[in-house]
Amino acid sequence: MNENPGGLPQDIVSRMVKLITPEFLATYPDKKELIVSLSKIHNLPEAQFSVTDGSEMALKYIFETFGRPDSVFLSITPTFEMYGVFAGMYGLKHKKIEILDNFDIDFDSFINSIDENTSIVSMLNPNNPVGRAFLDEEFILVAEKANSVGALLIIDEAYHYFYEKSQIKLLDKYDNIIVLRTFSKLFSLAACRIGYAVADQKIIELMNRVRPTFDTNAIALAFANIVINDNNLIEYLINTELDGRMYLFNALDNAGYDYTYGGGNFVSIKTNTDPSKLSYNMLLNKKIAIKTFGYEILKDYIRVSTGGINYMKQFMEALLLLDK
Repeated sequence: MNENPGGLPQDIVSRMVKLITPEFLATYPDKKELIVSLSKIHNLPEAQFSVTDGSEMALKYIFETFGRPDSVFLSITPTFEMYGVFAGMYGLKHKKIEILDNFDIDFDSFINSIDENTSIVSMLNPNNPVGRAFLDEEFILVAEKANSVGALLIIDEAYHYFYEKSQIKLLDKYDNIIVLRTFSKLFSLAACRIGYAVADQKIIELMNRVRPTFDTNAIALAFANIVINDNNLIEYLINTELDGRMYLFNALDNAGYDYTYGGGNFVSIKTNTDPSKLSYNMLLNKKIAIKTFGYEILKDYIRVSTGGINYMKQFMEALLLLDK
């Protein structure tokens, strides 16, 4: 529920559908064309890319390959829950650094928790579901510390297009970093399940050893290759979300709501009524899906995905009607 609520423009979808012929469906998936595109876009060798069944599956490969049983996986919390799931699946102990009450990150505690028992560190930039973005200098400090103890650093850039700064440039200096991207958020291809990892060639080679022969489908690969090469589409989607987000901020300010925003395409809003009941009523009465949380720091909040102004208007009308 933190994907683009409006989806892709219909003309783009129609263009994609034309690719699906009987011959297309009869052919096994081939990642080559998309990897070539990613290589050109990022100006990095093709051997540094691994296309996966969503960036979530890249996480599985990472923990399966590099997670030492009984070692420590370090992250802030709350964060994307599949990190903890995969850590537990492969026998790692999850060290969690709590987001502060003001939604800041206790960076000193975070970096000081990296030691010789640490095998994997994750930094989501920006974090999901809450928290500020990490600073450039913080990435360097963590990369250095992780490298000194032989730990791998995952930099998750699922929300890159909403938050412009990227740390892919660090791959030129550090061989212990994996950067993850997804096609689910800005590009609205969540149903296709496709993402990719960028890292040192040796890391990609090791990840590829644990994956099935065909773990991404041909439709997802073809659709992803269309959208990643369409700069006009990318600009349109970025501007549409930004316009909607600015509208939402203004509407929330005018209505007197407290909210927190960390850089992605979602906003956490402190509600006047019980968040769970509000979420239920919004879905039941307005067909609007919003998210609530069990985390103590977010128990009074809902999260809404940001999209075009028309969707934000619908949301605000429902919020003002039901949250009282």
